[in-house]
Amino acid sequence: MAGWRPRSPRPTIAVMSDGSRHPRLGLDVVQRSAQTIAGEVQTIGGVDADVVIVSPAGAGLLDELDRLPERFHAVFLVQTDPVLASAAVERAAERGGRLVVTEQDCGAIALCVATLMYLRRIDRELDRARVVIAGGAAIPSLEPLLMICGVFDLTSWQASLARAFPLEQIVRDADVLIDLRAGPGTGRDSASIAQDRAEGSVLGITAIDGRSLLAPGVLRVALACPPGSVHVDLSMLRQCALAIVEQRSAPGWRQVEPSAVVDVVAAAARRAIDPRLAGS
Repeated sequence: MAGWRPRSPRPTIAVMSDGSRHPRLGLDVVQRSAQTIAGEVQTIGGVDADVVIVSPAGAGLLDELDRLPERFHAVFLVQTDPVLASAAVERAAERGGRLVVTEQDCGAIALCVATLMYLRRIDRELDRARVVIAGGAAIPSLEPLLMICGVFDLTSWQASLARAFPLEQIVRDADVLIDLRAGPGTGRDSASIAQDRAEGSVLGITAIDGRSLLAPGVLRVALACPPGSVHVDLSMLRQCALAIVEQRSAPGWRQVEPSAVVDVVAAAARRAIDPRLAGS
């Protein structure tokens, strides 16, 4: 919880969770995790962040989002079921509510960046690349994000298909496997598949931390805009992903400080809102 501060009356980010992504975890565990994330958002992003935990026995996450105090100009949803998190983003946009960023969307940016960087490294044209996503329900925005970035040959694979269409068979001629499966044995299975593939072509957890590097940039922009005037959409995710790809393609990018990544994401988010804001 290093770096986390008590609540402040200034415009603030709500790091919010109902624990629905991992319902077996107690709310005390969810609380500690959210406090750690709030500390990262504050330290790296330079914005105020407070924790809001929603009890499963209460009114529900979507209703509690509507009831947040006005000082919360934006929300970062963590440890939340992907379907519910997506519904929260859509509802906020439809009702003109405060911006909602999900850890799933940040993960989509990170994995999109890793995919584009790998395809660039092997000199594979995007419109000729084939990508398989296993367990894509964990990050619903990833597949459409890859498509608007220029990767069109996408195969979505779920565990229910394993008997008729083993994953090893499906990925045989794919350039990239994005493995988002969870559960016992999936890590070993993914590692086994990776042994027979080109180095770097199996992606899961990437070197880009979406939670602590990507979210703060978008949230920083949200605090600088009138509440309800900015919302996350695929265009914003695309701008952020492509901006990071360009940053990481430049000489010396491995020496880039985390704050510089946040700055790039913030500039991309502003550009998605209005190109005239990109340098502000």
